[in-house]
Amino acid sequence: MIVCKFGGSSLASGAQIRKACSIILDNAERRIVVVSAPGIRTNVPGDKKMTDLLIDLTNVRWAGLEGNMELLAISDRLFSLVSELDLHPSIADQLLAEIARRSEDTTVHHKIYRDGIVSLGEAISGRVVTEYLHSIGVKAKLVDPRDAGLVLSFYSGLTQILPESYDNLSTLASEEELVIFPGFYGLTEEGNTITFSRGGSDISGAVVAAATEADLYENWTDQDHVYAANPNYINDPEPIKEISYSEMRELAYIGFSIIHPEALEPLFSHRIPIRIANTDNPSAKGTMVLAERTHLDNVVTGIAANDDFCTINIRRVLLNQERGILLRILTIFNELDINVEHVPSGIDSLSVIVRGTEFTLEDELVLRDRLQLELGMNDIEVTRNLAVIMIVGEGMRDTVGVIARAAAAIARENISIEVIMSDYHEISCIFMMSKYEMNRAMHGLYNEFFPRS
Repeated sequence: MIVCKFGGSSLASGAQIRKACSIILDNAERRIVVVSAPGIRTNVPGDKKMTDLLIDLTNVRWAGLEGNMELLAISDRLFSLVSELDLHPSIADQLLAEIARRSEDTTVHHKIYRDGIVSLGEAISGRVVTEYLHSIGVKAKLVDPRDAGLVLSFYSGLTQILPESYDNLSTLASEEELVIFPGFYGLTEEGNTITFSRGGSDISGAVVAAATEADLYENWTDQDHVYAANPNYINDPEPIKEISYSEMRELAYIGFSIIHPEALEPLFSHRIPIRIANTDNPSAKGTMVLAERTHLDNVVTGIAANDDFCTINIRRVLLNQERGILLRILTIFNELDINVEHVPSGIDSLSVIVRGTEFTLEDELVLRDRLQLELGMNDIEVTRNLAVIMIVGEGMRDTVGVIARAAAAIARENISIEVIMSDYHEISCIFMMSKYEMNRAMHGLYNEFFPRS
């Protein structure tokens, strides 16, 4: 059995939904279909994702405004989608009425209010896809994740999957009809609708695939392959035909956006292979993500970059000999809800690396005060506007000199490296530098490990 997930670009319009349904029906093994909210239509200037339209409505209604313009934009999108598929307008009327109803109650907690509305983007796709399949004579069943038993909790800023979800969802494998399953949301134990982070339909798809012990999980996107580097930085990068779970997780952490990094864990634990393919070009072989590689094409599999990091650098003589000091420092970060990414250290210093978006200037002031008052830390330096570039590859483990080659490639671009960190298992290495030098460093590394003939 195949569980397939279609992203927003694959469901952005009636024409795209027709393509997606053609793909689904092309293989009888595709029995469960996880859908995202409609994405941006490439032929409509200034178009927005359905999720963003719903967020706009949430914001204005929460602020006490009517939201008429926002509702109109959603209405136009709904009726356009239904019309393109030759479906009855009452479907759009019903969906719009549900959106209006949910947006009325602003007395609940803000997250409950927001998630209840934003989740309707995937619910819209689920309803429309199901109705279209019915219209062409296909037996299909729309299954709401909340009714199916996808039970979630929200803790420390993260939506987490509760273990009973897997047993609950396992029954989907025995459904006789084609199952259409909206992604991105589930139900809390208290009975509230809750969403994953953006891109969370990937997580829903992975959980369903794991729960039903699928033979294959397909992720249908708008790209033929995963590429060795982001095409926004490197022109015509090398396609990756095969990649391991471990490599994909490393790359997704830094910036590969093909699949949500949290989605890999359920698939990894159940060793379910993933095929990433293009809805607009279904004949392309795509990229296979496997528990173990069958062969290695290159020492480095991929290069990822992200320019939103900063470091908090702390110095004190013989800092590394102070028993428990790291725990006390990181406890302050935790109490301030600042997520720590890495902690490289020396004899008299350590650096705490965080995402820039999670470390505001206000956070910096509070952190400095607490480190000084509680731990006597007076020598604190914050460096912002840093980029991280990561090279990843299973072939690095058994190859001598990979990090030396990478450092030399960056040096040839006359770039100063701020930090180097290597994975213990030797399948990845991180280089930090000024974000203004990231693009040059990417080109230098790509040319080193993927020379063009």
